Amino acid sequence: MYGEWLVLINTLFNLAILTFTARVTGVLVKNSRLLMSSICSSFVAVIGGQMLWTTILSFILLIGIGFHFKIRSFQKQGPIVLTATIVIGGLLTALQPFLKNLSATHFIIICFLLAVLNLVAFYKQWGFVKLERLSGQFVFDTTLTIFGATIPLSAFVDTGNQAIEPLSGKPVHFVSYTALRPHLPSAFREALMEWQETDPYNVSMFSEDYQRYIRFIHVNTVQQQTVVLGFRFDEWHIKGEPSQVKMNEYIVLTKKAKNFPHSTAAILHFSALSNNS
Repeated sequence: MYGEWLVLINTLFNLAILTFTARVTGVLVKNSRLLMSSICSSFVAVIGGQMLWTTILSFILLIGIGFHFKIRSFQKQGPIVLTATIVIGGLLTALQPFLKNLSATHFIIICFLLAVLNLVAFYKQWGFVKLERLSGQFVFDTTLTIFGATIPLSAFVDTGNQAIEPLSGKPVHFVSYTALRPHLPSAFREALMEWQETDPYNVSMFSEDYQRYIRFIHVNTVQQQTVVLGFRFDEWHIKGEPSQVKMNEYIVLTKKAKNFPHSTAAILHFSALSNNS
């Protein structure tokens, strides 16, 4: 009877691991195939005992039956299965002293639930890391020229940023005020501090030299549509393969830049991808 319990436990864990692996690697596999793979691998592991060759054979059967006996399967799914096995094994080993007084049925149920919950959390974190890695491809080193100053900035191209200046239809980018502040003329900074969001069209505090750079940008927020100041820049050099130069477009200065992706200092308009796709 002890052997049957071991086969059942191994089968359940193998099934959870294979399901997790299929999700992570984006492979569509029938549940019946995953179950057959789990059972066959469990039988070999239990009958062979804790011997190296049976462990290897059990692993080969688990991958081969579940994802076909192809080299590509062992290269792609193999490391995921191994990682998930180590994660679950480490968790259950750590918790085993607290579960030793449970009945066999309760032990199996609790261990299986813990394994599944752990893999779900692992899967979500895996997806987050993958998304971060992909979005990192949209981060560029840039150099912004505005008001006579040339400022190096790290920038993220946001495909959701489709803001435009209404009169010219030119793209609008969002830049951290904190990053630009040391490079901005003092007269401009003082005028910007005097400007009021409640009276956005009053720009009398800016000198005529700065007023010709100003445009009124309508930005949709969660609560409402607001009007902010956009400033025309002279040139923005975006380094990439190939690099590109944007000229006479607009930026909006924002104090809420701490949540910019990858700790960048600017959010570029989606059109910045046109030469880097």
